[in-house]
Amino acid sequence: MEHIELPTLLFWENGNSWYGSLGKARFFVQPNAPEGTEEKRLTVQFWQGPLAMHLSEITARATFPVSTEGLAQAAAWLEERAAEIN
Repeated sequence: MEHIELPTLLFWENGNSWYGSLGKARFFVQPNAPEGTEEKRLTVQFWQGPLAMHLSEITARATFPVSTEGLAQAAAWLEERAAEIN
């Protein structure tokens, strides 16, 4: 795989989370609602591999809307971070 692909919108709307990688880049994406709101957001955590997330230092975090546009933004953000370390 030369680029990052995230699951479809329905996957996130059902509350699923996702681990992925591209080269040395590792990431975890999870939908959640910030305190006091009902609107779900995708929370993305990024680190450099090869270790699992709980054994690594998270080097970047971001949030995006749970929408088609938000998924595209998250994938683009992850690809930019991955390009920095690969």
